[in-house]
Amino acid sequence: MSLKNHIHLAELVKKTTEQTEFRQRWQTERSMVESESCYEVIEDLIASQYPGLRLLRLLCLQSLTSGGIKTNKYEFLKREVVQTYGYEYLFVLQNLEKIGLLKERKSMWDTTSPFGTLSKQLSLIQADVNPCDPDDVSYVSSGYAPISARIIQTAMKGWSGKEEALRELPGRGIDVMQRSPPEDFATAIKQKVGSTLGVWAAEGNGNNGSYSNGNGGGIDEKPVLLVYFVGGLTYAEIASIRYLSRRKSFPYRVVCCTTNIINGTSFMQSLK
Repeated sequence: MSLKNHIHLAELVKKTTEQTEFRQRWQTERSMVESESCYEVIEDLIASQYPGLRLLRLLCLQSLTSGGIKTNKYEFLKREVVQTYGYEYLFVLQNLEKIGLLKERKSMWDTTSPFGTLSKQLSLIQADVNPCDPDDVSYVSSGYAPISARIIQTAMKGWSGKEEALRELPGRGIDVMQRSPPEDFATAIKQKVGSTLGVWAAEGNGNNGSYSNGNGGGIDEKPVLLVYFVGGLTYAEIASIRYLSRRKSFPYRVVCCTTNIINGTSFMQSLK
């Protein structure tokens, strides 16, 4: 890419990120992932007829990070959404409830949430991040590390001590090792995996974790790690995983395979 095109793209991004609406939305999202309640902000946005799909994204984020929406707010916010944006949003709300992105927190005493456990166990929030000289994947969103990137990092060292975080992830966790000749699934799942991905990479390359080729590069010398995402992958996740691949201390060159590239808007559109 030429320097001229790079500067032009940077100006377009800066124009968006300096808008008041963008900064307010970013701050609200950051407050939510830090386990703060932003119900008043959501109510004000509904009253101002904030774009409907963006509003639902914030509502789902509040639900996920808080372990559900408070009972005294849940039905009220749903009613406000339907009355403000139209009855077609009632079906979207129902779909969000079915897939677990929006739910009611019925116990007023239980303030724990799966996200809170994941955030603590996987260090998702980094207070101080230098985007000009980043040293962590959280730089892609100025302080929040995508869970997918953290899982890849954790897999390098093994899951010991992270069992609680794994239990909070949706779906069943399966850890198997491919062998030659190949085994059927029932047999493979009973086998102990043994070494971690990081150990395998080091043993396969016969090095101490450094992958420099003497010219400041070295990414092509690393073994390839294929990571599959069923359902979709965001550009923020791609950026964070690319950052991992470029680091000399990371033992793999990661190749992402996914069914689709998505963002918050396209995901919400699919539920209408």
